[in-house]
Amino acid sequence: MPVVRRRTLLLVAAASCLFMASACTGPTSGSTSTPATGPPPAAGPAPNPDDGSPLPAGQEGGWQLAFSDEFDGPSLDPSRWQDHSSAEPDEGRGNLGNQQLEWNQAANCQVRDGALVMTAKRQSVTSAAGNRYGWTSCLITTAPSYTFQYGYLEERAVLPAARGFWPAFWTWQARGVEQHTETDVYEFYSDNHERLYVTQYSGSQGRCDWRPPFDPSRDWHVYGVAIQPSGTTWYVDGSEICHTDATAGAATNIISNLAVYSKIPPDRATNEATKRVDYVRAWRPTS
Repeated sequence: MPVVRRRTLLLVAAASCLFMASACTGPTSGSTSTPATGPPPAAGPAPNPDDGSPLPAGQEGGWQLAFSDEFDGPSLDPSRWQDHSSAEPDEGRGNLGNQQLEWNQAANCQVRDGALVMTAKRQSVTSAAGNRYGWTSCLITTAPSYTFQYGYLEERAVLPAARGFWPAFWTWQARGVEQHTETDVYEFYSDNHERLYVTQYSGSQGRCDWRPPFDPSRDWHVYGVAIQPSGTTWYVDGSEICHTDATAGAATNIISNLAVYSKIPPDRATNEATKRVDYVRAWRPTS
């Protein structure tokens, strides 16, 4: 999850943004949205019935479910997830050099009411290397359970409303892979509710900055990507929003996290924020 909006702006391979009820534009900052008030909506029914074989939103076939977590148990399943990743160089939990203020730990990943609640908290931690963090948060990865190169990924989520947060759903190279291999299904900087950023870092690379026709912090939405040998295609609520011919060059694991963004940090009065995840699913192609 390298910084896309303010630092990594050199991706020049062709990526097509689809103009539907929204537009794909260059990166901007400073636009704000009124934070949602009251508790977030309950997860409610997922787009597909729980019949054991759901398909990605908007897809009619071609995919076989390979991994899923509906977060309907009492706690995070350690057989599926671990709370640290090689993407975070400080003990797998922190990455101050990537404009992240948080230290990730399992205590901030709670399952309740049929959803995973990732909570970023204003809390001081000093790592064994002596690095000081002013926040704790949640990161989960499928490193213990699911590795893939090509497939379809999907997360249904409500993103944080208060400024200063950087939730993302992405992939990172699996253990033993030496080359940088990453696909960002989405990144969201919560100071600007009018942009989502989707990026393929492998090969010739490609990205889109997409303007959603909704506020991602106000309700549940489904964020997906199809990573195929022929290219990478992003979807929101089952509708295609971006495509690039670039694709993953090696095996990866899935990551979902809630970072705290150092360039536009939370307001002093903000001590906590959440990202809620209804499910994470992954499919393999049937042919």
